[in-house]
Amino acid sequence: LAGMAVDIPLHPLDTVKTRMQAPEGFAAAGGFRSPWNGVSAVVVVSVPGSAIFFVVYEYARHFLERNVPPALQDKRYAIGRDAVAASLADVSACVVRVPCEVLKQRMQAIGPMATPPTFRATVARVSSEGVRGFFAGFGATAMREVPFALIQMPLFEELKHRHPWAASARARGDTAHLGFIGMQSGCVAGMIAGVATTPLDVAKTRIILTENRANRRGLYQTMNAIRAECGMAGLFKGGVPRAAH
Repeated sequence: LAGMAVDIPLHPLDTVKTRMQAPEGFAAAGGFRSPWNGVSAVVVVSVPGSAIFFVVYEYARHFLERNVPPALQDKRYAIGRDAVAASLADVSACVVRVPCEVLKQRMQAIGPMATPPTFRATVARVSSEGVRGFFAGFGATAMREVPFALIQMPLFEELKHRHPWAASARARGDTAHLGFIGMQSGCVAGMIAGVATTPLDVAKTRIILTENRANRRGLYQTMNAIRAECGMAGLFKGGVPRAAH
């Protein structure tokens, strides 16, 4: 439910980001037309994707807590524990997240079409490549998710702990205040992690939008090609909507 509450209302921002990162450019990829296109793919996969992430994250976090001697569980250990748990959770969620990304982004980059592609038509187009078509860019997505998690989750936990209202809210057992603190901390941590990993996200988008498998390159080759075409600025296309999302 938390995943859907975030992904669906903010979908137009994600559409703008995808079109900014498309190789043909923002306007040619659809501009501001049909900003909700692709949301059907999000609805289908958002619940299982978020469920896998949080189940694996909590399990890995508690597993590490139980199996590491208490004497070693200092502040640095806590940061490492959260980073490892989040990385495992993100990579695990990619199993359902990547097919969603493929369908969603190909529906978002509508190009000059008068009628945006439907979910069913996009599924048919992707399935022409077989099952592997739904996992185009899997490696690039996983490579984006790991550093994102390594930055976001430890930073989120640290900001939440150091928030100036945290100690008093915990002492009072004020769940409303604690929820607000968590929201603020998550917002800042997500923005920082989002901007820092934008180059990986741009490359992932390029790979997914390359429908001809023979023309797809690996992550680092794609990043080098983008830098050669657009300079370093090209690797940060869509950084603002990504941070806002």
